[in-house]
Amino acid sequence: MKIVWKNYKIGSLKIEAQITKYSKGDLKKLGRIYFLWLKLNNLIKKISTRGINIPEAITENAFCLIFTDCVRVVKLKGEKCSYDAINTKTGSKIQIKASSIDEDLTTFGPRSEWDELFFMDFSKGDGSFDIYNIDKKMIYEQKVNLKQTMTDQQELGKRPRFSIKKIIKLKKIMPVGKGSFT
Repeated sequence: MKIVWKNYKIGSLKIEAQITKYSKGDLKKLGRIYFLWLKLNNLIKKISTRGINIPEAITENAFCLIFTDCVRVVKLKGEKCSYDAINTKTGSKIQIKASSIDEDLTTFGPRSEWDELFFMDFSKGDGSFDIYNIDKKMIYEQKVNLKQTMTDQQELGKRPRFSIKKIIKLKKIMPVGKGSFT
């Protein structure tokens, strides 16, 4: 893996993005990093009330190594970026959320922007993961309290939090992809 600058077209926009470029053996390399994180996380949980979140460098790169039409966006030249990857075939902006525990609590920024949302479930703790494509409408209409949806909270400049795994279970959403570091 290495970070490079590359030009892309997203819809009618042309962007210059710093992306992760992959080569043979990167999934295995990422697996070694995952198991180092898992070991550290388990050690921390022995002396603390909670562990550390799975790093986006692991989850976003794993996603792009499974869905090879996608590239991880590290940053954009001259503008802010609230999405994690782009599909180079469709130009779709992709947001990737992930959890390594059974009860996730996912948050979105007030100006979060994306065309597609994928959720990665690493909760088995064995190096395997399931990938779910979550319909945008399910997320934006998600109740975050008795009176407000995610959209309502974003309009107030807040960072809404809720469980995507509950949506997956309730709506019986099936994985669109699977991966493993073993």
